[in-house]
Amino acid sequence: MFKSAYDCSVHAYVDADWGSCMDTRRSTTRFCIFLGNSLVSWKAKRQKTVSKSSAEVEYRALASISTEIVWLKNLLTDFHISTPHAVIYCDNQATIQIAANPSHHEHTKHMDIDLHFVREHVEKGTIKLNHIRKHHQLANCFIKSLPITSFLSILSKMGIENIFLPS
Repeated sequence: MFKSAYDCSVHAYVDADWGSCMDTRRSTTRFCIFLGNSLVSWKAKRQKTVSKSSAEVEYRALASISTEIVWLKNLLTDFHISTPHAVIYCDNQATIQIAANPSHHEHTKHMDIDLHFVREHVEKGTIKLNHIRKHHQLANCFIKSLPITSFLSILSKMGIENIFLPS
């Protein structure tokens, strides 16, 4: 339940596994989006194309979550709920630098649409990108095999509880 004084900040975690599918070598995007402390959207999906670099894979994941956040912010606006910029936590420095650097690079030419979409929303202030260390990346629990302590810690941070545990 959301209260009238509820924290309406949007923050998200995004990550990708480069070439993780052994059959097709396609990468997997994963993300989770929070409205305040509530998990409101999440995804783990194989990307449609095979990528030649980890930065490309991470950037495609960033474009995917940016699209979802823009949709969520527009939905909240329709409900007359104002939100500050969304903060996206990403563990890939190259991806953050590509989004922040408006100069055109030859090695990113094939990603032009995603590049322009994300940059536009960074420049508008719709989203803000922050680096996060890999072991703090909440999106890791969607497809990575993690030690039980790390997995339970991430679930706790997401506000997910085991309803089958005795109370």
